[in-house]
Amino acid sequence: MRKNMCRLFPLALVALTACGPAPDAHSSRSDVSLMSFSSHGAGTVDQGEALAALSRRIVMQTTLKGAGIGAALGCGIMVVSAGNAQNCLIGAASGSLGGALVGHAAGKQKVTRQIEKVSASAVVRTLRMTNTQMALVQQTLPARLAAQDEALARFDLQYASGAISAEEYSSARAAIEAERSAMAEALIETENNAIRAAQNLRIAHSEGQAGLDWHISASESLARIASSARSDISLL
Repeated sequence: MRKNMCRLFPLALVALTACGPAPDAHSSRSDVSLMSFSSHGAGTVDQGEALAALSRRIVMQTTLKGAGIGAALGCGIMVVSAGNAQNCLIGAASGSLGGALVGHAAGKQKVTRQIEKVSASAVVRTLRMTNTQMALVQQTLPARLAAQDEALARFDLQYASGAISAEEYSSARAAIEAERSAMAEALIETENNAIRAAQNLRIAHSEGQAGLDWHISASESLARIASSARSDISLL
């Protein structure tokens, strides 16, 4: 019955699906494989970008507030935090402090020693968020790299057998290389930012701010972890 239908209706849709030759399995499957594998890498890259963004925030939060410190020197003999140093700066700009801005030299030195150069609590929060994001990257990166290696081996076979074109093969490898490069760059930036943050914190400590030992240690640890994760990524 099916043979008769195929002879009678060669152009009908039912004939195309029931009687026509099967589509080229190599071409369609490999095209879908290339596209689906590439799309799965977006999450990994996003994780790296989020990590780098958090590390940039740590650097910003540990950068010494020079303008605020300068204004605080005229606020009198007091312990000045990063927050009220800014208030003092605003007061100085409005002229409300008047002659109080001219301080005694010894008083200036004392305030300089006591001022909170960086907001330690803000740095703690961001470091913890960054460590959480780093842990996520550590958790997902090995599996992603393994999947990429498997995909590369599969693409090599498909290209050698003629299942995919040279253009498709180059595109597939380029997509994996771009993803690995993006993750490596994010980890390098995170490492550099963590090192810079630790340096900033040491400066704050040397200029009189106490209680930064944990912050320095955590920044240095983050730099080491980022460096270790980066060493696992081999670029093509």
